[in-house]
Amino acid sequence: MKHKPKYFYRIFISFILIGTIGISLFNGFAYFFTKNSFEEKIIKEKQENTVQMRNTLEQKLQTLDYMFNSYLHDKAYKAYISQPLTARDFELYQSIKEQLGYISSFGPNRTTVEVASLEGNWIINENGLKQLTGQEKDRLVSTYLSLPHASTWLKEKQNDQSIKLVKQTPFFQTKKTGVVIIDIPVESFSNLIYTNTDSSPIAIYNRDGELLYKTSTDKGNQLDKKWIQNLVNSEGEPIGTVDVNPKGKKSYKIVYSKSDYNGWIYVSTVNTFEFTQSMRPTIIATVLMSVFLLIVTVVIAYVSSDYFSKPIRELQKFIPMVKKDGVKDEFELIGKSIREVMVKNQSLEDIVTSQHEQLKTLFMLHLFHGRMDEKEIQEEMQGFDYTKHWDCLYVIAIQFDSLENGEYTRNDKDLLLFSVNQIVAQLIDPKERLTPTVYDSDTQATIFICQDKHYDQHVLELNQFAEKLQSKIKEIFNLSISVGISSPFEKLSDSKTALLQGMDSLKYRLKVGKGSVIFYESISTIYQNKQINTYFPKQLENQLFDTIKLGESEKAKEILHLLLADLYKHSPSPQNLEVNIMRFINDLMGLMQVMGMDTIEVDGHNTIYNEISEMKTTEEIELFVKNKIVYPMTDMIMARTDSQFKSIAEKMMYIIQHEYDTDISLETIASRLHYNKNYLSSIFKKEFNQSFSKYLALYRFDMAKKWLKETNISVKEISERLQYNNSQNFIRSFQKIEGTTPGKYRELHRGESLFSS
Repeated sequence: MKHKPKYFYRIFISFILIGTIGISLFNGFAYFFTKNSFEEKIIKEKQENTVQMRNTLEQKLQTLDYMFNSYLHDKAYKAYISQPLTARDFELYQSIKEQLGYISSFGPNRTTVEVASLEGNWIINENGLKQLTGQEKDRLVSTYLSLPHASTWLKEKQNDQSIKLVKQTPFFQTKKTGVVIIDIPVESFSNLIYTNTDSSPIAIYNRDGELLYKTSTDKGNQLDKKWIQNLVNSEGEPIGTVDVNPKGKKSYKIVYSKSDYNGWIYVSTVNTFEFTQSMRPTIIATVLMSVFLLIVTVVIAYVSSDYFSKPIRELQKFIPMVKKDGVKDEFELIGKSIREVMVKNQSLEDIVTSQHEQLKTLFMLHLFHGRMDEKEIQEEMQGFDYTKHWDCLYVIAIQFDSLENGEYTRNDKDLLLFSVNQIVAQLIDPKERLTPTVYDSDTQATIFICQDKHYDQHVLELNQFAEKLQSKIKEIFNLSISVGISSPFEKLSDSKTALLQGMDSLKYRLKVGKGSVIFYESISTIYQNKQINTYFPKQLENQLFDTIKLGESEKAKEILHLLLADLYKHSPSPQNLEVNIMRFINDLMGLMQVMGMDTIEVDGHNTIYNEISEMKTTEEIELFVKNKIVYPMTDMIMARTDSQFKSIAEKMMYIIQHEYDTDISLETIASRLHYNKNYLSSIFKKEFNQSFSKYLALYRFDMAKKWLKETNISVKEISERLQYNNSQNFIRSFQKIEGTTPGKYRELHRGESLFSS
């Protein structure tokens, strides 16, 4: 392989790396999955072993506890525990000794028992019977009789080689005079626990987290007391596994089993050595398989590299000898040579294409501005790939109807026109058009080519294209466009005239609305008619001004619509329509000045005239006039009128509230305020949503109820004060409204105040 070129080694090393990574990943996943399976198996075995150990040990301890409980409730024990014993009571002592020895045999090996009586002043243990000294009594009381429970498992600090079961007697009496101390050697637990102490030590902790027993004598393996305390305090499952992560040490697992009998916790450590021993065969097999696969990978990589590098060696023969300075290998040399050729080729293509397209656009602008004669046009056409023969041509002029949809502004118009230019180029086959061109800031223009002289067919094709383009622009930009189409022509030198025809067609949008497709042929007679139209709907204009003066905005909107519709109907040409609209706007501006309103400036333009002159559709003009002129004027009138109405209505209310007991009427108030009766009636109803007569009657009725509650004025006198013709009419009216007569109303509400809270 030492004679192979550099690119061979690159391919070879790549194959080796890919193969090695694949083998490593596969074996790694296999190892971790297998390891997890072994861990679960070992942990399960540990749990079963811990539970078995707990059950075996608890069975012994519970049996011993039960036997002593039975003994302590026996009459014989109750008879001698409170009696003094001396050497003369040898037979009784011997009987007690035999009973205690028999019960101790049910516990672990070498279990011993002490029985002490404070009342009898004696103690029996493995050394015999002896009398208690004062010091021994104090020790028994402070150490054993002070325990909170009558039966307690205890491990004394001064003696960690045994565990004691302490029972205070009598059981069901508050005063304890005796104690039984069962002493169980910790070593005796080893006979009950079958486990491998080296690889799997087991420890037992009491409910206070103190170590009671451990199969391993190595103190360095003792568990962290914090984790044991957490197990003691937890209220989780009685059997489980906990991950231990001590600071500065390796993490490990512990398997535990809690006892419901005495609260002891049986703990076994899951040793890493056990995992290693279980995984050893798997690791050896994995290593051997990896070595075998690596050998196979090397062989395949060598053969494949030689095969794939052969085409590169063949390709190198076709590349001329060049300087290899700065070139690392044959791959880079080949790539560099190919890139240089492609870059040069692309650069040439870009230059030619860009200049060619720019020349086409410049040629179209010269056509539309009429800067070339027919001979110059034919000479220029020789350098372009346009169709050289046609029967007739059309100019298609495109303009946006409006950009006022909230998404775009006038500053976006140039960019939008260039986008339309690109869409037109895509929708029309290059054989059926010349280069689409943006003519000015409002118009995009295209010359459409037809190969026959069937005018009806041309109209159909042009309509289909215009509708497709309008749909596309609506879909992409959510904007509306109108299309103006010139009369057919044959010579490109007539392009300027045709473009002007298309743009004149677009002016007709003022009559037909936005989104229009307008053929110049269909409106040419209108432009040719030079007759001046003097019609103007002056009567409708006067009606509109009257409604504005009255502040009736809705009615003004209706008349405005009728006026503009009449203008559109009777204006034969767009030019005539523009003149009439400007006349109408001028009259509106005059009304604004008379009413004291300032001239409106819109979007940075000097006046309203500039804004309207740029509008392309009747809808735009109507909305603008309605929202910017008519509504502000009616709002101003309404504000003035409302203020005046409010003042008049307040005067009328003041008269009612102060002269309700006089003969007042709408006629008398109108005479006093110098207004028409009907005018005052409409103002009062508008302000208070009820008629003058109803308001006066209700106010008088409220005053009648007040007098009935608070005074002794007779019903007849009340009716006279409130201008009733007779008291019977007043009584009938009162009973109709309140459902009771004035007299009964007074009895029910005597002493109340109508206005009390």
